[in-house]
Amino acid sequence: MKRLLLVGGVGCGKTTLLQRLEGREIRYAKTGEMYTSGCVIDTPGEYLELPWFKHALRLASFEVELVVLLASATVTESRFQPGFTTFFMPPSLGVVTKVDIASPAEVKVAGDHLRLAGATEILEVSAVTGAGIAGLVARIA
Repeated sequence: MKRLLLVGGVGCGKTTLLQRLEGREIRYAKTGEMYTSGCVIDTPGEYLELPWFKHALRLASFEVELVVLLASATVTESRFQPGFTTFFMPPSLGVVTKVDIASPAEVKVAGDHLRLAGATEILEVSAVTGAGIAGLVARIA
């Protein structure tokens, strides 16, 4: 698996997705600090949402091959600035999460937010049901 940096807002499902990718039991766990698990760097949502933490995301990106931007389909507003991917040197991949509990219109809006942020490739997943996970695993292999 490529070395990944998971970036997304609070509650978008970064840690749950990591648990699914690692085959662990899915359980809610609030990420309080940036940490590495295998080839993945998981980040707190506050690192994206609070301006004084964004520099930590950029520094962490120097250690990875792919930045994965996550957007929850259940959140209507974008957590990413337009062109956000230009902040990073490695390429970026957009992932819409929570597609199992969102309408097709909500999934589209989340994908549109990721495209506006600069992600040219968007995958749709549910870490809870496993929908789309095989495609994501194939992409990051």
